Amino acid sequence: MGSVTMRLKVLTFGVMITTLLAACSSEAPNKEEVAASIKKIMPVNFEVLEINKLTDIPGLFEVVVNVGKQPVVFYIDKKAKYVVSGSIVAVDTKKNLTLETQKKFARK
Repeated sequence: MGSVTMRLKVLTFGVMITTLLAACSSEAPNKEEVAASIKKIMPVNFEVLEINKLTDIPGLFEVVVNVGKQPVVFYIDKKAKYVVSGSIVAVDTKKNLTLETQKKFARK
C-alpha cells in the first residue's frame, strides 16, 4: 500500500509542476499584434518576418521585421505592450545576438 501512495504523490506532484510550467510559459504574440505595436513607434511600411521566444530571457521575444529589404530586430513582451530596440549581447561569450540575427536575414 505504501508504494501505491508514494506513486500517487509523485504523479500528483508531476501534474502540479506541469500545470505551473504551463501557466508560466510565455506564448508569443501573433504577427498582427506585433505589427500593430511596432507601427505605433515606427510608422513606415514593414513586414513581420519572424517571432522567436528567447529561451535565455523569459518573457521576451525576438522579432525580425523587413524594412525596405533590410532586416531590423526588435524585442517584445508577450502582450506586445513593450518594444525594445537595441542589441542583446551574451556577457559570457560576448556574442551579439541581435547582430547575428540581422546577418542571418541579410543573407536571405
